[in-house]
Amino acid sequence: MLYNIGIRAYGLGVITAGLLGNQKAVKWAEGRRKWQEKLREKSWHAPLWIHASSLGEFEQAKPLIEKIKKEIDKEVVVTFFSPSGYEYCKNYELADGVYYLPLDTGKNAREFISIVNPSLAVFVKYDFWFNFLKTLQQNGIPTLFFSSNFRKGQIYFKKTAAWQRSIMRKIDFIFCLNEASRDVLKEFDFKNIGICGDTRFDRVAQNAERVVEFPIIEKFKGDERLLILGSSWPLEEDILAKYIQTSFPDNLKVIIAPHDISEEHLVDIESKFERGLKRLSSVDKETVQNHKIILIDNIGMLANCYYYSDYAFVGGGFNNSLHNILEAASMSNVLLYGANISKYPEGQGLNDFGGSFALKESVEFSQRMKELLNSEELTTAMQEKSKNFVDQHKGASDKVFAKVKELLSQP
Repeated sequence: MLYNIGIRAYGLGVITAGLLGNQKAVKWAEGRRKWQEKLREKSWHAPLWIHASSLGEFEQAKPLIEKIKKEIDKEVVVTFFSPSGYEYCKNYELADGVYYLPLDTGKNAREFISIVNPSLAVFVKYDFWFNFLKTLQQNGIPTLFFSSNFRKGQIYFKKTAAWQRSIMRKIDFIFCLNEASRDVLKEFDFKNIGICGDTRFDRVAQNAERVVEFPIIEKFKGDERLLILGSSWPLEEDILAKYIQTSFPDNLKVIIAPHDISEEHLVDIESKFERGLKRLSSVDKETVQNHKIILIDNIGMLANCYYYSDYAFVGGGFNNSLHNILEAASMSNVLLYGANISKYPEGQGLNDFGGSFALKESVEFSQRMKELLNSEELTTAMQEKSKNFVDQHKGASDKVFAKVKELLSQP
């Protein structure tokens, strides 16, 4: 009862936020308006339903979707919880339909499943919507989760969440991210579990083989070393600004690709970097090599820019919100990021493997950059380890795909 009240309160809160001008909330609410009519525009034939919370989770699902469309004659329906995921992927060519997931009420779950009638429901990571799961189970539709990461402190393992665990135990199979996650489930008497690893390794490895080249970035770099500040927040921008003000090497160029590209934030970044910074949108292609710092003021370039860089300083690690480091690692970058990464096994794993520096204090950044720029051997060795770390962790998508085929073949 409390869960259902909370779900409805959340929906009301989003609508209220939209009325107060929050554009993300407006998209969230508008995207779910008349969702039944949108779904009924097509006649579904027992499709495979894949749900991703947002863009990051969808990137994990892409290698799986590619395998499904290549090897199984199945329609694929994709749903999102977040506007950022939906807006970016709504025209994804391998999906037969892309929609917002309706709010998780019992009525919505029953209507959605009645209209779509999926043959299998696949959820990325741990977006547990219990009315949907319960309805799927009541209708005998198999469910699969993959690359799920569990910790003892999560809400599902509290005493008051016994009803949630009872539904989770009826999920046909849960592929955990690693042994630690599987061990947490074992403690709570889960039997339907295994380990697949992280499908993001497969995705970034694919991307590294399909790089979109940017001649302007190649010309900007020239023969010098290139550092990318990727998915940055103000803290990382402050650290880099201080480094540039005090010890900006002549043989280094910098690209800044902030997480937030609102005009207000871009102006704030410009105020911190007065020496040689230029927005990409205003760069003269003929003279781009004369600049020292480029500010990326659009979305979608960062992953391919890592193809040109030597070092990647990735945002979020100082406040336990680490952004994607695997894109840069797959393209042989030395990684630097804050060491507050308890929720990010890949961050700790890459550091242990020797492909990154996890910075305990912000002052370490300039020290580590000095070491790297003064030693070609150190840079090369860490770049190789970074790439090898990704290569050694590929294969999760194959395991998940094998389970998909197994579940689809069950009577």
